[in-house]
Amino acid sequence: MRKSGAVATPETDEAPEDSAEVKDEAVTETARPRETAAADAGSGVQPETEADAAPEPVAELKAAAEAAPEVAPPLPRPDVEDRENADLILDFDQLSAGGFLIPWESAHRQSEEYQQIKRRLLGNMVEGMLDNPRPKNLIMLTSAMPGEGKTFTSFNLAISIAMEMDRTVLAVDADIIKSDLTKAFGARGRPGLFDILSDDRISLSGCLLRTNVPSLSVLPAGFNEEKVTEKLASENMRALVAELAERYSDRVIIFDCPPLLASSGATALAPLVGQVVLVVEARKTPRSNIKEALGNLDSVPITGVVLNKMKEYGEGSPYYYYKYGYYRQDKP
Repeated sequence: MRKSGAVATPETDEAPEDSAEVKDEAVTETARPRETAAADAGSGVQPETEADAAPEPVAELKAAAEAAPEVAPPLPRPDVEDRENADLILDFDQLSAGGFLIPWESAHRQSEEYQQIKRRLLGNMVEGMLDNPRPKNLIMLTSAMPGEGKTFTSFNLAISIAMEMDRTVLAVDADIIKSDLTKAFGARGRPGLFDILSDDRISLSGCLLRTNVPSLSVLPAGFNEEKVTEKLASENMRALVAELAERYSDRVIIFDCPPLLASSGATALAPLVGQVVLVVEARKTPRSNIKEALGNLDSVPITGVVLNKMKEYGEGSPYYYYKYGYYRQDKP
């Protein structure tokens, strides 16, 4: 079984500072300093006006997040790493240098924030918590526009949930155009989701990749970029999603999906999952973009919103953290 080290080098320079794409780029064999990576990155989604820059739900989400109870760190795991049976070897030093969450460092502020996010999502999996019939262990992450940090959030959330004593995680790259989650896990060049949907001879089990985090596996995006939205809306996808949801009762499946305003792929997948999380770049994503993105989801409810890249330690601070809250679509 061939092993490969984790690399993460998105091939775009369009992501804003510290977005998923920039942070992925930092996880290379030669990790670059934050300042250099930020300088090389292009400008991201710009607010239309200063007043328009603050998303409408920000105040509500901040209040909800601040009211969240303190979360105790997970218990240490005895099986810290399994390199022998892994298809992908994640380099934790490089991941840490790139700003990613790494296993078993629960004292870090970022780890605490992701614990709060995952507690809400895992709590929603309890029967009766959410009023929809879809499997709650299927969680979709998307954003309004590229560069808001959805892939960075997907990766970190997968790592955080994998630290639970009674959960396993499958991270699925459903954004084949960018394939940033595939790159972050070092899985480029491997068949994946869209190849399964394109060719009946390619099996799910043949594409799943185990990492050296024993409870974390990856399904890369794959190669076939034709008719992306049609594949995500196909009966093959419905069957695959059902198989993923039912195969393991303890497994959480995280889908890193295309941005809502850049592709219709997320709109096609949303009706199949039990939880939808919208990643919003705090103080930068225009309110109009958020409203349009939510409108694209039609009747699919948003489980939560992650406010990404909130600086609350002063300018120049390296600490970025992530606030989670509920967004009520019936508000004016």
